[in-house]
Amino acid sequence: MAGSFVVPGPCGVAVRDRLGHLTPQDEKVLRAVGEHQGRLASRDLKARCADGLEHSADTWASRKRDLTPLSSSRIAGAITRATHDQWALARRCQAAHIQTLEAGIGTLRHRLSLPIGEPGTKRAAGGYRSRSEWFRKSRRLTMLEAR
Repeated sequence: MAGSFVVPGPCGVAVRDRLGHLTPQDEKVLRAVGEHQGRLASRDLKARCADGLEHSADTWASRKRDLTPLSSSRIAGAITRATHDQWALARRCQAAHIQTLEAGIGTLRHRLSLPIGEPGTKRAAGGYRSRSEWFRKSRRLTMLEAR
């Protein structure tokens, strides 16, 4: 059939319930494993952040090698992958935040450059309505530029 495509099914698993029939000893073991893996993940995130933009496949492999003796190769891989994804998400969010700040700064600069009461157009906002609004927005511009 021309133009048809196949959409992959959902992946991953959603756990919607607690584990059932656990003994108090099972709960202790699960908590200890969770705490241990949490410490490993925190340590790995700290190392990934320290790498910053100097990150490479070699540093990733080194972090995984450091974690493997403390857990397993599979868990070390999952931790380093999750850490990398978390770092990448933070970078994307940071870039989006900066872009939003720059857009706000551009709008404020434009409107502050216009005479008070200047009407806007369909494409651009006009000047501020009053001197007090102009003054407040000039302070806001200073705050955004400082960020």
